[in-house]
Amino acid sequence: MRRLFATLLWLALALAASPRAQDFSAGSENAPAPANVVVRQSLDPQTGAVIGQRVALYVDVLFRGDMPRPPRVSLPDAPGLQAFRFETQGLTIRDAISGEPYVGQRFEFALYPRRGGQLEVPAAAVTLLDAHGDAVGRAQGEPTRLDVANPPGVDASQPVVATRSFRLVEQWAPEPKAQLKAGDAIVRTITRTAEDVPALAMRDLAFPAPAGVSVYVDPPDVDDRSDRGVVTGRRVDRVTYVFERAGRFELPPATQPWWDLGEGALKTETAQGAAFDVVAAPTATDDGVSLRAALAGVAAAAALAGLALLVARVLRRRRTSAAHAEREAFAALRRACSNATADAGAVYVAFSRWRSFLDPIARRSATEAAAGLEKALFAGGERRWSSADAGEFINRAAGVRRSAPAERRPADLSPLNP
Repeated sequence: MRRLFATLLWLALALAASPRAQDFSAGSENAPAPANVVVRQSLDPQTGAVIGQRVALYVDVLFRGDMPRPPRVSLPDAPGLQAFRFETQGLTIRDAISGEPYVGQRFEFALYPRRGGQLEVPAAAVTLLDAHGDAVGRAQGEPTRLDVANPPGVDASQPVVATRSFRLVEQWAPEPKAQLKAGDAIVRTITRTAEDVPALAMRDLAFPAPAGVSVYVDPPDVDDRSDRGVVTGRRVDRVTYVFERAGRFELPPATQPWWDLGEGALKTETAQGAAFDVVAAPTATDDGVSLRAALAGVAAAAALAGLALLVARVLRRRRTSAAHAEREAFAALRRACSNATADAGAVYVAFSRWRSFLDPIARRSATEAAAGLEKALFAGGERRWSSADAGEFINRAAGVRRSAPAERRPADLSPLNP
């Protein structure tokens, strides 16, 4: 018995002396950080940032000796800041601390300040993993302060674009000089691209129209591409105008203000709009129509009927697809609101996606329902966005959704010739 006890004691001492056992012996995610793990976080730029400018947050997680597996890193919600993490391959780093070799990975977050003043960047939360991918402990960085300036003339109550390169392109189909008659439609496409600005951070454009013109706004196409650490956001907005009667119609410009980081100046890009002369639709001919012309008219009418049937099927398919996409977008918004963290940035991203499927009337109601969310993100509200706020917001959003007839929820194009 004494020999067995001595053997067990020797094994326990050997395991305690093993570096791997010392470092990752904890079997719970709530275990404290081992002494051999170092977490460092830093900002770039550290000073001189303005509202809407991308600020890089680097989180370095270093392990003494070797790294069993790259950890999971997240960033808690912070008032006045939007945080994005673009999934890219982690950067392996090496360092020497107190003469000991360390190896680890660098994780990068893109922060977008939405108000001026001194903002606190919270400590990054790190979940340590063993070689099998199981959570074995936690660690965290150090909170960091960020001073943000509000440039003169910038409206901080709206999403601000601050970049070194911004481009806006407007296209029409058909061209404004085309001959149009009552019942015709045109498509206006506005493409915006910005360096180091995600597409969802670009604000919605307004598309008012004079009486006699119907407006149909498609959901925006958003695309963020990363090339060697530089993210380029691209947003494409399409709107269809249908001229209901003859006359001259002026479709107003659409503007996008932005702050030029290179020149330190406020600029505005403008989609100029256009004016269109629309003539009345042709009327029926007099009684002296020849038989050949009448037959041609019948054939043309049959062809148009077939075309109308085909268009109706396509539009019905589009409406069904748009309704399905709207349901999925609202479900994603509900999940974001029911998440335990109720992250305001994630809720706003999901809300923007869902709102894009609504018609102009419902979209205005949804924007009013999101006033508290936008204030917390963009207007610098001191009160943190909480899970209770998220619960109230999703209830208001559901009320907006119920008030809109099902056929009006998706903002797709209605039949032009029903």
